[in-house]
Amino acid sequence: MIIQTSSAKFLIESCENRKDFVLINSNSKEELDRFFGSSDFSKTNSHEYPFQVKTCKQEFANAMILMVKEIDYSRFWSLDFQLI
Repeated sequence: MIIQTSSAKFLIESCENRKDFVLINSNSKEELDRFFGSSDFSKTNSHEYPFQVKTCKQEFANAMILMVKEIDYSRFWSLDFQLI
């Protein structure tokens, strides 16, 4: 799964050896630190996602909640829906 925010991109992958963990790759170490500060970081060979953290699914879910809370809905375009 790919998540893109205004300040970073995240690639979320399953963790092969731990089903209760996920690997989160990002182009921003600062944003990984902000959302997953208690986890250990590693460097990857990926040019697009050079930073990685392994975290439990519960901590990932908590970070997702934070990301959603930070959405600035005033920046969305207004859409008019018509019922047919």
